[in-house]
Amino acid sequence: MEAANIQALKKITSLKYPFRYSICTLVTKEVEYQEMLQSFIQAGFTDAICEFLYVDNSVQNTFDAYQGINQFLQQAQGELIIICHQDILINLHNLTDLENRIAEIEKIDTNWAIISNAGGIENNLYQRIAVHVNYADSFKQIAGELPQKVCSVDENFIVIKKASNLALSGNLSGFHLYGLDLCLIAELLGYNAYAIDFLLTHKSYGNPDQSYNTILQALKQKYFYFMRSRQILTTFADFRLSGFAFQRWFLSLKWIKKIIRKSHKIKYLNSGKKYYNDLHKM
Repeated sequence: MEAANIQALKKITSLKYPFRYSICTLVTKEVEYQEMLQSFIQAGFTDAICEFLYVDNSVQNTFDAYQGINQFLQQAQGELIIICHQDILINLHNLTDLENRIAEIEKIDTNWAIISNAGGIENNLYQRIAVHVNYADSFKQIAGELPQKVCSVDENFIVIKKASNLALSGNLSGFHLYGLDLCLIAELLGYNAYAIDFLLTHKSYGNPDQSYNTILQALKQKYFYFMRSRQILTTFADFRLSGFAFQRWFLSLKWIKKIIRKSHKIKYLNSGKKYYNDLHKM
């Protein structure tokens, strides 16, 4: 293909990943992070196939979780991105176990984007969660059947397929519920999330403090607003976006749309604004 003499001209081909895994962590405690790193390496996640990325929050918060993880998702060069807490140890299952679980999910659903060792089950208030986690006090939490499709994941250990091009919300902040936000965005983009049987040790049970409730309310308000009933217009078409089938049908009737259009016109004219829509040949 002949092209103008442009230095920055580049033909796009399929992306080649220099690493199998990018292991990404927000760090507040250096010693604990080093213990985590050693456990990964001993489990087979060596620097031959992995890069290790971190945000240094040990002195002050350089990035919160939403900002930092978006940086990881943009800068990671691994085919698979692991977002994990600094207080985990990969001391029970290993690299081979994780690869086997990923292969299992691939057979079930090639459209997966997120896997974790724990997650919430959609529309199931009885079982609620699917989880297999070991804790530092030797307590082991096992619930549900794994693998299990989930609508949210726990943030202690998340594997993300780089090719899914995920990102976290730009209008949320803090250090909680980014696993849920990630799953909701993945679903909107056409991907799925799963909880798998990958056993590791998590040194804490989590800390749902007041900031957790604050972020939960912000997240709920964000998605309530996004899922609001509304009329979507393109330059050529329009349709009703609503979770209610009757509302979609009723508000798409031509005579109803004509009434709505008329009311919008009256409201606009009464506002005193001028409407300009001109198409002419240059």
